[in-house]
Amino acid sequence: MPRQSSLAFIPLLTLYILALTYLSPSAHAHPFLASVSDNIGGNDNSQRPFNSHRHPSSRYGSPVTILSEGQELPDETLSLRHLLHHGGDRYPGLFRRMDLEASDIQRSELLTGESLVHRVKVKGTTTLKPRDQSYRNQGFRSFDTSIGPESWTKQVVPAPDVTDKESVLQLSKMNYNSYTEVASPGWYDLEGNWSVNSTFGWEEDGLRGHVFASADNSTLIIAIKGTSAAILGGGGGTSTRDKINDNLLFSCCCAKVDRTWRGVCDCNTGGYQCDQTCVENSVQSGDIYYGIAMTLLWAVQDMYPGAEVWLTGHSLGGGLTALLGLTFGIPTVTFETPGDRLAAQRLHLPMPPAINWDDFPLFHIGHTADPIFQGVCNGPASTCYYSGFAMESKCHTGRTCVYDPVTEDNWKVDIRTHRLFDTIEGVIKVKEVPPCKTEVDCKDCELWEYK
Repeated sequence: MPRQSSLAFIPLLTLYILALTYLSPSAHAHPFLASVSDNIGGNDNSQRPFNSHRHPSSRYGSPVTILSEGQELPDETLSLRHLLHHGGDRYPGLFRRMDLEASDIQRSELLTGESLVHRVKVKGTTTLKPRDQSYRNQGFRSFDTSIGPESWTKQVVPAPDVTDKESVLQLSKMNYNSYTEVASPGWYDLEGNWSVNSTFGWEEDGLRGHVFASADNSTLIIAIKGTSAAILGGGGGTSTRDKINDNLLFSCCCAKVDRTWRGVCDCNTGGYQCDQTCVENSVQSGDIYYGIAMTLLWAVQDMYPGAEVWLTGHSLGGGLTALLGLTFGIPTVTFETPGDRLAAQRLHLPMPPAINWDDFPLFHIGHTADPIFQGVCNGPASTCYYSGFAMESKCHTGRTCVYDPVTEDNWKVDIRTHRLFDTIEGVIKVKEVPPCKTEVDCKDCELWEYK
């Protein structure tokens, strides 16, 4: 009898072991995680694989925790944890990560004079999430069918409180720091199919994201670097590709402004005529930063699968994070972003009347003296025109929070006010955050016809 009982127990034990194996977080790791682990050797803690940071759930509780709109939640203190750099046109297979320890943060703060630790107020904010949880590659994008209410569920999620002056200031500083170099122990490869250890110039290609994390890894903010352009008093190695991305995402038709301009794609069919399919394909091409930014987002989500992820960016970086936020319903705060609604339409992202902008935690912060944010940096008399930037779009997704230094402080509309430093010192530090509102009756590229 004992023998029969023992034998009967074996299948149950086997099923139990199989169940544990199946439910283990490592059993279904994304293929990307395997490649990361395979390519990082040694026992150095500074070179730990992404999945060693796994955290089981948000600090706000399990996914079924019910929050209410406007509910005040505990503040988050986040510090810079990783830098991710993905190659673009020159090194499309390049993907590198830099990990920062507390000592690296302290050293960088001493060298730069800028804090890499930021405290942000949090409140419950409405968002829409795709019903189909296999949305990894698709999100809300739809090319063959319309996007309707059956495509999503409405949720209230933790998000940065954009009504709080100090929180907006801290988010702006995260973006400011994304333009500067950080003292660190160095980069290492995340992909095995491209070696650039001895290749000169790899940092001058592609897109970079700074990942800030809370102490318990429950909340992350990804800040994506914007345009490095001499027009704004700086420049940088990525400025050429940055300009191409600006001209694809924020122009009416591939930067074919007039007959003196050479477009960045061949979609103009004469005069103010544009091939709609052509321009949509150009915006979705693999070399456009939107796809690269999505890869950065996926990598971070694989690192911390249970964490709340928020996005922020300035200028071009703001446009990219806004598109990602709209694609996946992620809380996003941008600074001085060009009109991104045109690019969102070309990517087939959800738009009114199918959705209400107030249902997305997507906020664009800017001011009236910035011609790029206002959508007036175009035409033969503009600095953008002479610098080769076709910044023709003006309409934003989500809600805009617009400071007015032109009326209140007699600022002039000037391309130099697009620099984040000027905005931080002259506007964000000294003024209360303006109300955030949906842009009404805004139209882009009214002279153009799309067929």
